[in-house]
Amino acid sequence: MGRHSRPGPGDSFGEPEEPADVPESPTGRFPRPGDDAADADAGKGVGDAGYEPSPLTDTARRRIAAFEGGHRSETGRRGVSISVIAALITVVVVVGAVILWRFFGDALSHRSADAAQKCLDGSVNVGVVADPSIAADVTKFAQSFNAVVTPIGDRCVKMTVTAADSDRVIDGFVSKWPADLGDQPALWIPASSIGAARLQSSAGKQVVSDARSLVSSPVVLAVRPQIKDALAQQGWGALPGLQNNPTALDGLNLPGWGSLKLALPTVGDADATYLTAEAVASASAPANAPATAGLGAVNALVGGQPKLADSTADAAWKALMGSGDPAGGQVHAVATTEQQLFSRASGSDAKNNVAEWLPPGPVALADYPTVLLSGSWVSGEQASAASEFARFMRKPEQLTALAKAGFRAEGAAPQGNDVVNFPQLGAPLSIEDESVRATLAAAVSSPATGSATTIMLDQAMGAEEGGKSRLANVVAALTNRIGALSPNAAVGLWTFNGVEGKSAVPMGPLTDQVDGQPRSAALTGTLGGLSPSGSGAVSFTTLRLAYGEALTNFREGQANSILVITQGPHSDQSLDGPGLVQYVKSAVDPAKPVAVNVIDLGDDSDRATWEAVAQASGGTYQNVATSDSPDLATAVTNLLS
Repeated sequence: MGRHSRPGPGDSFGEPEEPADVPESPTGRFPRPGDDAADADAGKGVGDAGYEPSPLTDTARRRIAAFEGGHRSETGRRGVSISVIAALITVVVVVGAVILWRFFGDALSHRSADAAQKCLDGSVNVGVVADPSIAADVTKFAQSFNAVVTPIGDRCVKMTVTAADSDRVIDGFVSKWPADLGDQPALWIPASSIGAARLQSSAGKQVVSDARSLVSSPVVLAVRPQIKDALAQQGWGALPGLQNNPTALDGLNLPGWGSLKLALPTVGDADATYLTAEAVASASAPANAPATAGLGAVNALVGGQPKLADSTADAAWKALMGSGDPAGGQVHAVATTEQQLFSRASGSDAKNNVAEWLPPGPVALADYPTVLLSGSWVSGEQASAASEFARFMRKPEQLTALAKAGFRAEGAAPQGNDVVNFPQLGAPLSIEDESVRATLAAAVSSPATGSATTIMLDQAMGAEEGGKSRLANVVAALTNRIGALSPNAAVGLWTFNGVEGKSAVPMGPLTDQVDGQPRSAALTGTLGGLSPSGSGAVSFTTLRLAYGEALTNFREGQANSILVITQGPHSDQSLDGPGLVQYVKSAVDPAKPVAVNVIDLGDDSDRATWEAVAQASGGTYQNVATSDSPDLATAVTNLLS
């Protein structure tokens, strides 16, 4: 094999000096051992004068240079590219940064997790208030939840459950929170969404951040078994009449039973009475009118209930199940929920003493919403924990447990007993307006003592509307309303035409006797006997007489008013509009307030006068375009209570 020469001055490292003239091999290839030229050079030493380097073609030299990857420096030597060095440094820096970031990130993450597990910021209780009918189950769920819940932030959370009726919770938010209910809650589970509506009505809509139904239970009547068949298809709207008619059940083939005697407890009854009031009001209101148009029916139902030692469900149930003749019992029926009846009627002899009656029509439903509360008393951790707990209770295991307790839960079917068989339900009753729900609930929580109203009716209304005279339509609305009033309401009747105004039935309680009959019957009988009379109206002078009598016979403890129903125009020239307004202003007695409420039909030229009279007396003016519309019934209901 041939030898290579040493690099001399100016040569590139590792590259032989290029000869001035390199003869091409006769064969067109580089000399190899065995060739004559190669053999001739064999034995020549390094530095021998006769030494010649192996000839290389330009192509070969370029390939070698490319293979070595270098370039020539100013000194002629090949070095490493600066860009390559910079790239290597960048890679090293990036890799190092990634390693450090992951190291410190993992360290901080572990440190945060360790801190949370150790509750470095302490623990916090999360208040939960639940209706007594579901509180025991919610307490068990809270214990399970507390055992598995992870810390929120750096704080451990613990759900604490307290039982309370809706009235106590709402009163606590409006005034002072009761100390025995613990801290103000982040989560409230009332028996029905009426509770949330009442709370928002009194404390503001912002107090509720979310409310969704957890389980449900329809409102039913727990009745004596004999009554169930008698009620048959009576419905919600029939209850006020059955409650106040002393021979109502006698007429349903139950001689000697008297009235329904329906107890309406407000404590420990899962909002059943409030829901009953909504169902009765909706069924009693005229078509297309709001449920508040049936408020009189609610007042009659509540006012006519049996007088018990207290308003608790326990007292009502004890009276229902009392021994002795059931016909003469103090209570014949109790408004309750299906779940409450299921839990109370679990004995072997229960079916012989009590039965379930589900009124036909829309179902009044206790929907048990999980109400997430918002306010200064709720921290971020408490709000998050309350939301997590609400989701926890909706898991199949918890819903199954609630179904076993008699609630209707999604995906779980409750098992009935001898009294409750959990029938298929119809469409639920729906009242979307929260203010309407709050108004109806107020009729239950704060029962009216009954108003004192003098009706002043224009007998000269003869225009035909809807096939009847205006007077006939007004008489029908008044008759329906009087039948729905609370028994302790006081009512009187004045009539007027174009000739005179007079008192037809004196003011007094509806239950008092007038000419040998209850005042309510005297009023409806007198109204039914009226017919259109005259073409004018001595309304202003009649009001002056009626207002003076109302002041003289003012009834303490009741809301006193005069309800004027007229179409005008006033025709008595002895007293004009400004004179009537001046009279009312001078006659008003702050110690005996008597409001003048006016229902003005059609296009009355005296409208301005009636508006001024209503304002001066503290009353209400309402114009009704036609007497055959639901607006008339609504106006009568709102102004005669």
